[in-house]
Amino acid sequence: MKTIFEERYARLNPVQKEAVDTIEGPVMVIAGPGTGKTSILTLRIANILQTTDTPASGILAITYTDAGVKAMRSKLREIIGERAHEVRIHTFHGFAASIIHEFDDHFPHISRSKQMTDIEAETLVRTILKDEQFAQLRPLGEPEFYVQKIVRTISDAKREAWTPKVMRDFALKEIKRIEGDESSLSTRGATKGQLKGEAKKRIEKCEKTALFADVYEAYEAKKREAKKIDFDDLIIELLTALQNDELLLRLLQEKFLYLLVDEHQDTNDAQNLLIRMVADFFESPNLFIVGDEKQAIYRFQGASVENFLKFQSIWADMKVISLKTNYRSHQSILDASFSLIEKNYDEGQHENLRVKLLSGGKGTAKPVDVITAGNVEAGEAYLVSELQKIIKKEPEKTVALITRTNRDVERLIALLEKNTISAASERGADIFAHPLGIVFFDLIRFLANQSEVEALGTTMIQGLWNLSFADQARLVRVVRSGNLNDIEKAIPALKTLNREISRSGALEYIILAANESGLTTMAARNPLSLEVWRAITDLAADIVKRGAIEDPKKLIAELLAYQASAESKSVKVSSGAPDAQIRITTAHGSKGLEYDYVFIPYAVEESWMSRARSSYFIMPREREEGDEVRDARRLFYVALTRARLHVTLIAGLEEGIGRILQPLRFIDELDPAHVSKKDIPAKAISVTGGAKSDLESRRKAELVEYAKTVLLERGLSVTALNHFCTCPSFFFYKSILKIPEAPAASSEKGNSMHLAISRVWKLEDKSEKAITNMLVDTIREYFLTSLLPVFEKKAVLAELVENAPVVAKALVSHFAQAGKIDVETWMEDEFKGKFEGNPVALNLHGKLDAVLDQGDKIFVFDYKTREALTPAAIKGETKSSTGDYFRQLVFYRILVGAKYKGKSVEPSLVFVKPDDKGRCPTVTVPVENSDVERVKGEVQNLIDSVWSGKVITDTCDDATCTWCKLKKEIV
Repeated sequence: MKTIFEERYARLNPVQKEAVDTIEGPVMVIAGPGTGKTSILTLRIANILQTTDTPASGILAITYTDAGVKAMRSKLREIIGERAHEVRIHTFHGFAASIIHEFDDHFPHISRSKQMTDIEAETLVRTILKDEQFAQLRPLGEPEFYVQKIVRTISDAKREAWTPKVMRDFALKEIKRIEGDESSLSTRGATKGQLKGEAKKRIEKCEKTALFADVYEAYEAKKREAKKIDFDDLIIELLTALQNDELLLRLLQEKFLYLLVDEHQDTNDAQNLLIRMVADFFESPNLFIVGDEKQAIYRFQGASVENFLKFQSIWADMKVISLKTNYRSHQSILDASFSLIEKNYDEGQHENLRVKLLSGGKGTAKPVDVITAGNVEAGEAYLVSELQKIIKKEPEKTVALITRTNRDVERLIALLEKNTISAASERGADIFAHPLGIVFFDLIRFLANQSEVEALGTTMIQGLWNLSFADQARLVRVVRSGNLNDIEKAIPALKTLNREISRSGALEYIILAANESGLTTMAARNPLSLEVWRAITDLAADIVKRGAIEDPKKLIAELLAYQASAESKSVKVSSGAPDAQIRITTAHGSKGLEYDYVFIPYAVEESWMSRARSSYFIMPREREEGDEVRDARRLFYVALTRARLHVTLIAGLEEGIGRILQPLRFIDELDPAHVSKKDIPAKAISVTGGAKSDLESRRKAELVEYAKTVLLERGLSVTALNHFCTCPSFFFYKSILKIPEAPAASSEKGNSMHLAISRVWKLEDKSEKAITNMLVDTIREYFLTSLLPVFEKKAVLAELVENAPVVAKALVSHFAQAGKIDVETWMEDEFKGKFEGNPVALNLHGKLDAVLDQGDKIFVFDYKTREALTPAAIKGETKSSTGDYFRQLVFYRILVGAKYKGKSVEPSLVFVKPDDKGRCPTVTVPVENSDVERVKGEVQNLIDSVWSGKVITDTCDDATCTWCKLKKEIV
């Protein structure tokens, strides 16, 4: 019987086999859309493992997105089984983070650094700009103008590995070049002999760039002082370490014997430098690069081409393999799109990157349909009609509606909802422009200043306070009269909020205001609104932490100030069934996916040709003239080549009253031999099913699909499983909707102790005194930024600090255990469930406090900041116990067992609140195979509940359950 590898290898064409078989030396594969690059990458990894003695951990595969990592590992698991978990598959940032964690002794300066938030970065830049030397970057009347632009440019610079010195030197050199360039001088008129206006403007930008370099330098210095790192620092920190730490470089070079890089066309300079440094150990490294310059949608044209040419110049023996057979689309789609993308190149330019694809599929060639509609409405009606035909006649076929902008995604969602057509989508929103964000800022504006009566009136009109329409109209009139006493009688929640604003903690008050006003319920009724609310509370938490704010009025003032100065703050949310027949997506979001039918409904200049973003600073590498057009063309090419059977482009020529739109210029670049054109007059086309029916039923369906999406995308933790086993409403509210809540003293106590204990395990000196000092220092450090109200914070801190010496004494022998220790370790395993005969795979995951490897036995420790329980209480066998703790131990055994196959796994609870005798017991409860099967059965029950939709309607046995009552309000 053939192995899975042999079966899949046999299906490859000769060129694909060549790519899989060439496992020695540098190889570059030009892999256009639909040419099977993921199959090649995974089969090549499998081939390396079966033909060499390379361990799975000696293979490093890097791809561009988390979704790509997931897809590659899943496909590899199908071929080689559980060994796929040992292969290092990462994004670039994920790889850097893993190395920094694995070799933390080589990164002592960032060992306790915390991730910097957006608001912290912006605040730090604001602080730096207050220095007089940066007055030029604080324009009169608009002192905040450059803040976000500087933060964005710092990020851009790091991605290209441009230090402040590189930026400054380039700017100063460019000034000298301009001043010495004769072409910069005017040759006529009143300014003859002087610098041209254009030259002066560029010099001005260069001067600002030199100032920016100083801000950038100060930003990095102050960030290090504050023990902070930002997202882009991960790669920069690793690069810097490899440049200065020869031992670390050698360790990585000797560790990773084979390197594979997917989506190479989108890599930036910092990422390419990282690849090169790891690969440079050998004169002819085992480096496998896969990419397609024509699909570079995250890099502008010049930079993308450079990526390919650079590595070929470094390793002259690099073998280039071009995949020419596309197994996705029929020939008309391929020829039409090739004619388009060829416009990106001059004659004879980069011919080895311009691979013309031949269809290897069985689909019948059909021209690309170009529909020119007299107006947008007619084009939308045509789209709805075509979708209804596909739904009725071909329910098994998949459909994508692809747009350029999130605005058009929103428009399509509304269009399909209006016509009762189900679709999955990922939509975005600006929290300041979204209706929920608007009503929230009106709410806090009034709560902080009772003279803002118009803001209160707006909250009523927008649906807060649970008022009838008649009461809304009456109370708005009362508000405008200024009689707030009558308002408080009609809305008792206002009296509560007016009283608590001087008593509550800052974040606690924001949550209270949302709960009392009805904003929380409003948010929970819609997935996008929920994400907006979550983003607002995250923003509030950032502000509280940054400023150690306790006063609600001060927090509200900061939130309003941030709203006034910020350009925008976006969130995204997925909705609809992940396996829905129709998906609405942007062209960027469609990358790597494929569908039977593709519709591009707003194929007009106004939607696809966005205006170039103004550049405020001069970068060492800049866009060339025409790059914006070439980049848009590549994005359009990606959208076209998602289709297997057919592509339809729709261009409406008029929007609203008199707004004339232009068909997208790329339509005329498609090979006319493979295009069919049709004109539709500017009038509505009659379609069936136009009425919107049963809104409540559709909203419930949307919440069910949201629950599925949350589980499929984020996986399942044991906490969520415990919630489900307690009450389906509790699970839905806490683990699916995850409504923001004020921090609780019990969770903050646990968080601080977990952090402290993880640091204790890393101590070389684990004496009682050293343990005590580490516990106390870490606990104090943690509570400096805790979000608890001050009175609770003081009480919890005092208790933990007082107990620290007792805990240290009780756990000296615990920390003295021998073995390889991993703390705060993230582990995953795939659960293969079913619903109505169809497979449902959920990613089980958890962060384990401590895993101690003693060879043939693995100890798992979970620390609880409470007094000890008996084994019977842990198992849920006593009257007041739930069994949640035992389920947690079983769940952890499942996770650890997946990684440490063949080893004995012993999970235990360590109770770190001393009892009356000063003990912190470790309690081990044996986990039997029957316990594992029971928990797996509970996971399956959860799948049944969510996929059937019963999670929306089912309640628990407790007639007084708060969560079941809350769910009824939401659903």
